[in-house]
Amino acid sequence: MQLTPRRHELLSVYLLGAGTLFMYIGYVTQSFISEPIIRGMSAEKPGTISEFAGYYGQAFHYTAFAISSLVTPSIQAYIKSKWILTTASALFAIYYLGFMHFNTFYFYIAQVLMGIGYSFYNNGEGAYLSEHSSRRTIESNTGIETAVGHSSLFVGGLALLTIFYFVPQDTTQVTNISRTFSEFEIRIIYGTFFALNVISMLIFALLPTKQYDSIASKSQVVLPSLQQQISGVFLRKLVKQCQKWRLPFIITIHLLFIITGLVLVQLSVPEMATIRPTTEVSPQLIHPSRLIVGLIGFLFGVGDFSITMARAVICQVVVPECRMQVFSISRLYQCLSSCIVLVLTPYMAITCWTITLFVGLVLGTSTFIIVARRTDKHQTDIITAHSKIELTTTELA
Repeated sequence: MQLTPRRHELLSVYLLGAGTLFMYIGYVTQSFISEPIIRGMSAEKPGTISEFAGYYGQAFHYTAFAISSLVTPSIQAYIKSKWILTTASALFAIYYLGFMHFNTFYFYIAQVLMGIGYSFYNNGEGAYLSEHSSRRTIESNTGIETAVGHSSLFVGGLALLTIFYFVPQDTTQVTNISRTFSEFEIRIIYGTFFALNVISMLIFALLPTKQYDSIASKSQVVLPSLQQQISGVFLRKLVKQCQKWRLPFIITIHLLFIITGLVLVQLSVPEMATIRPTTEVSPQLIHPSRLIVGLIGFLFGVGDFSITMARAVICQVVVPECRMQVFSISRLYQCLSSCIVLVLTPYMAITCWTITLFVGLVLGTSTFIIVARRTDKHQTDIITAHSKIELTTTELA
C-alpha cells in the first residue's frame, strides 16, 4: 500500500523517536547511577580512579561534543542522516561495553567517543527531521519526535526498577549514605543498556529515506501552527489562547518550570550534596523526600522537553539554509559552559550551583525571546508583502 506524504512523514518521525528512545534509555538513566558506581569503585580500589571521575568524564564528554560540533554539520553533505544517526548510536554502545571490565583509560576515551556520538546524533536528528517535514508540519513532527524519544527517562526508570527487582542487593552493600553496586550488578545494568542501544542502531539503520515537500529541499516561508507542535500535550489549551506568542510562550514555560525546580533544590537539598554523600540532619526549609525529588525531576523534565523542542524548531525556522550550523553553535555554547561547570563542580555547593544555573537561564531565555519575536515579525512582514502583491496582481487583471 502506497503511503500518503503525511503518513510517510509520521512513520519516519515515529521511527526516529523510537530509535532515540532506545538510545537515550541508557544514556539518560545511567547518569543517575554512574556517580555512586564510580564512587564505589574508587572506595573499593583506592587509586584506580578518582571519586570525581564522573564529573571529569562528563567534562571530557562535553569537550569532545563541543569540538566535534564544529565539523559534524559538514558531514551532512557526504553521509545520509540515517547513517549519521546509526554511527552515533554505535559510539554510545562503546561506552557501555567499558563497564563489562572497567578500565580508567577506556572510561575517558569512551566518554570522548560518546561526546562525538552525541554531536553526530544532534545533527543527524535535525537533518532527518528537516528531510521529512515541511514548514507546515515541522513543529508538529518535532513535538512528536521529542515526546517519543525523550520519554526515555520514564522507560529507563522502569528498566532500572526491573533490574533491581530481579537482581536483589547484597545486604553487605547497604550503607546509611548511599547505595553501592557489585560488579555483577554493574555488568547486568550496563549490559542491558548495551542491548537496548543495539536495538536503536537497527532502527536508525532501517529509517526511510524517501522525501516529499521537505524543508531540506524547500525555502519558502510559511507560518507554522504552534497548536500542531504540542497537540495532545497538557499545555494545548493555554497555547490556543497564546498563539500570537508562539516560541516565546514555550520558552517562558521552560523558564518558569526550571526556576521552580531550582527553588525546590535550594530549599530541600543539603548544601554539600554535590560534593559528597551527606548524613547530617538537613537544615533546609523543606525536608528531602522521594516526593520532593520526584517533583523536581518532573519540573526539570518539562523544562528539558520545552527547550529541546523550541531550540530544534527555531534553528530550522530562523535560518533554514544553515540550520545544522546554527544548531551546532548553540550546542557549542552549551558544551563549553558545561565543561567549565563540571570541572568546578567538586568545589561548588548547592547555592553556587543554583545561582550559576539561574543566571545562565535568564540570559539564555532573554536572547531566545528576542530572536523568536524578531523572526515572527519578519515572517509576518514577508507574508503581508506577498499578500499585497497578489492583491495588486488580481486588481490589475
